[in-house]
Parts: sequence; structure tokens; C-alpha cells
Amino acid sequence: MSQPTPLVQPLLLQFQQLFFLSKMVGVLPQNLDKFRYKNVLEKSRNGMLYMLGVLSIYVVLYNLLIYSFGEEDRTLKASQSTLTFVIGLFLTYIGLIMMATDQLTALFNQGQLGELYERIRVVDERLYREECLLDNSCIAKRIRIMLIMTFIFEISILVATYINLVDYTQWLSLLWIVSAVPTFVNTLDKIWFAVSLYALKERFEAINATLEDLVMEHEKYKAWLTGDDATTATVGNRTADSQQSSPPPQYDSNLEYLYKELGGIDTGSLRNSGGKNHNKVAPIAHSMNSFGETIPTPHKPQRMNTNPLINMAHESELNDAAKVEIKLNNLCQVHDEICEIGKAMNGLWSYPILSLMAYGFLIFTAQLYFLYCATQSQSIPSLFRSAKNPFITVIVLVYTSGKCIYLIYLSWKTSLASKRTGISLHKCGVVADDNLLYEIVNHLSLKLLNHSVDFSACGFFTLDMETLYGVSGGITSYLIILIQFNLAAQQAKDAIQSFNSFNDTAGFVGAATEMDNNSSTLYDMITTTMMTPTY
Repeated sequence: MSQPTPLVQPLLLQFQQLFFLSKMVGVLPQNLDKFRYKNVLEKSRNGMLYMLGVLSIYVVLYNLLIYSFGEEDRTLKASQSTLTFVIGLFLTYIGLIMMATDQLTALFNQGQLGELYERIRVVDERLYREECLLDNSCIAKRIRIMLIMTFIFEISILVATYINLVDYTQWLSLLWIVSAVPTFVNTLDKIWFAVSLYALKERFEAINATLEDLVMEHEKYKAWLTGDDATTATVGNRTADSQQSSPPPQYDSNLEYLYKELGGIDTGSLRNSGGKNHNKVAPIAHSMNSFGETIPTPHKPQRMNTNPLINMAHESELNDAAKVEIKLNNLCQVHDEICEIGKAMNGLWSYPILSLMAYGFLIFTAQLYFLYCATQSQSIPSLFRSAKNPFITVIVLVYTSGKCIYLIYLSWKTSLASKRTGISLHKCGVVADDNLLYEIVNHLSLKLLNHSVDFSACGFFTLDMETLYGVSGGITSYLIILIQFNLAAQQAKDAIQSFNSFNDTAGFVGAATEMDNNSSTLYDMITTTMMTPTY
């Protein structure tokens, strides 16, 4: 028995390249065969064991890297301040902690992640029934662009640091490749979140576009009733010469029977509307002929008809309150489901996002601080030797901050798109100017007030532009504090060295003086003995 053909393609179809790469490096534990043939994410015991094995190998290699390049760290505490040593020791393992958080979270949430994308597929089918257009092809392009940029940044940082700052004549220097693993794994995990978040934003915007189309269609309908249709004006401009050469056509003033036969239009309402050109023959879609059969809707012509004698009527769904109530109610239900998906997605990635934001804040501040230390010819931790080169430092800062800023910006835009649905819904009530439709809009607006979605990092802070501004100010403040502590520590060290040097000099001078005094005493004793008379 064959399965029914789905109405829409699943979103996961666009994640083929990203899934295979994530599966290979141990970012996701889901079943590979199920995804390859059915485009679904299902639990896999073998995938879980493979992921734990890869994580264990990463931890062993990372500690071996720290031990191999830790010769500089062993002399750091003796040569520099305790502050620099503690910062370097803590930040050495923060990348490994961030990577472990991403992998363990994906391991625990592997079943919920598959359910999340299944809910998105159901939403796409409901939007398809409501004639909301979606284009998922841009998702695959966006994924490819992100992967290309990730490889460019990772390879640039790794190669530049290895060539300029690592002694590559030793075979242990090859372990430096492991230093790029935590950031690469973290970036792949955040691409999943960013692309899924972008897909939700596209669905919010599709709902908003559908509501805006309803408003635009009704405005055209009202313009047609008043005789100010822009299309008619455009056609009239194209045929201005023919209208000047010949008198305008005359219409029969008694065409009520045509209106009633074709569309059941009340001509009295048209007369009372105060518009011009009341006697327009209006072929309405889905009207009935004399045999009770449905007249098919004519296809939209590819070229504009330049004949001014033919005037087509615009349709508006907002005229039918019962029909538009069903449509608006369905759209609001889909909007509510998308908001719930967004909240579930935020819950799945809450800890990885928190670890990324903490990593970005600390690494950005520490990289600039160690750059200052390098300019003062001070020793820095071995894993932060990229701070010795300003060009490599800029690449590291752009790469790290770019991930954080993009996620914050995308979360903020998605939240705004979800809240803009209420504005588009009220436009429908304003343009229709109908009491019944006003009641429908107000009732649905109360529902939309509870449909807002905001993305946060475990509830500590919201991912919006205000948070980005606060983080920027915090980085600046802490960087100034660290530099001041470093200056104070260096001044104290210089003072101690000067004091020790002064003590050494004073001790040398005291010893010389004491030796001179002893020589004088011996001379006096000899002189006194020789001058004493003997009897």
C-alpha cells in the first residue's frame, strides 16, 4: 500500500548537506538511514554511542594539546601577574565546555528535535491550504553560505596561527588542529538553530503577507466601486489618442437584469455609493448560470487588455464576513502553533545559546586583553597565542562576535515578525469598515496577545538588540578594568624589583664600608704596637 503524496516538501529536505556533516563530526546522534530515505530525525542507539565516542576522543586530544603546548603556561605564573594566569587557566577550557554542552544537549533532545520538524511540516500543510506561499529553496542556499563562511574562518585562523606562531618543525605541533574543533562543532550546532529560526520567521512573514494581500484586494475593490481603479486609469492612458478621436461609448441605463443574472449584485447599493460609471457589467467568479451549474473562474490574462470597453470587477474576501472569519481564525491558529514551535525550539537550544553567549563575551574580552599584554611584551597563555598577531586577532573577533550577533539579530527579527501579525490583522478591520468584521478582529487580537514569542538564554536575558547593546558596554567596562589591574600589577612588580635592586646595592656598599673599617682598625692596632716603648 503506497503512502499518500505529501502536500508540501518537508523542511528537512533542505538540510541534507548540513546533516551529513553534523553526523560525521558528532553534532547530532539521529539515524542516518531514516534521514536519507524519509527526511525525518529519529533516535539512534548507534548514533548515540558514536557521538559519545567522538566526544571522548575530543576531550583526550584537547587535554593532550594543552599538555604539549603548556610549557609557556608553566612559566606564566612566575613571570606575570596572578590575574593573567587565572584568566588564561579558566578560558583554556571554556571552549571544551561549550562543545560538550552542545553535544550533550543534542544527545538528550534527539527525540524532541524530530518532533519539532514534524510540527513544522504540519504547519506548512496548513499554510498551503490557506494559500500562503513559502519558498524553502532559500534555506538550502543560506546553509551553503554559512558552511562556506565557517570553513573560511576556521581555516584562516588555524593556518595563520600555525604558520606564524607555532613551531611546526616538531611533530607534536600537529595537535594544534584540535584547537579548532570546539568552535567548529559549536558553529555547526548554531547553524541548525539559526536556519530553523529563519524558517519560522519566513512563516510568520507569509501569514503577514496573506493578511496584507486581503487588505490590498479590498482597497482595489473599493476603488473599483468608486470608479477610481488604477488599472482602468492605466488602460485609459494607453488609449488616450483613440478616446480623443472618437466619442465615448454609450451604455444602456437599464442593466439590472444582467447584474442579477451574473452575480446577484444589488445595483441600488452601487448607485448609493456615489461612484461613477455605475452601469458596469461585472463577471463575478463562481457565479451560477440558469441551469444551476457553476461557471468556472476565468484565467488571469497574461497581457493587459487595452480595450476600454471591458471593465472587470475586483473581488474581496473581506466582503464575506462568514468566509473571512474562517480564514482569519485558521491563520491565527497557525500563528499560535508557530509561536509554540518557537518556544519549544528556544527550550531545546537554551543551554547551548547560554554557553555561546558566555563564550563570546569572555573570549572577546580576553582576546583584546591578551592583545594588550602582547603589545607590552608580556607572556600570554599558549592557546591564546593568536593575540600576538593583530590581524589574526581581528579574524577571531569577527568570527566569534558574528555568531553571537547574528543569532541575537535573527531572534529579534523573528519576534518582531510574530508581533506584526496583530497589526496586519487590524488593517483588515480598518479597511473593511464593517462592525461584524471589527468584532472578529478584536476577538482574534486578544488571542494574538498571548501568542507572542521571545527568545532567551535560559531566562537570564532576552535575545534582542537591547541585550547586544548591554553586552557591548560590559565588554568595554571589563576590558578597562583588566587593563587597570594589569597596570597596577606591573607597577607593583617594578616597585618590588627596584626595592630589591636598592637592597642589593645597599648591601654591597655596606659590606665595602665594613671592610674599610676593619682595615682601619687593624692599621691602628699595628701602629700602636710599634710605637709603644719597650723596657
